[in-house]
Amino acid sequence: MMVVSGNVHGSDERGRLLRRTLMRYANLSSVLILRSISTRVHKRFPTLEHIVEAGKNNSE
Repeated sequence: MMVVSGNVHGSDERGRLLRRTLMRYANLSSVLILRSISTRVHKRFPTLEHIVEAGKNNSE
């Protein structure tokens, strides 16, 4: 997160959305990787639909 916020400049709406989108992709990639090596994460997110639902619940 520090690398993204340090390298993606702009205090306008476009910069904010770009930083947020990059962090969402970073978090998604972390979950996908952790699913393959952690049984606990795999139990929490057994399918991609569970990941999508968790994202919908957090954005409300």
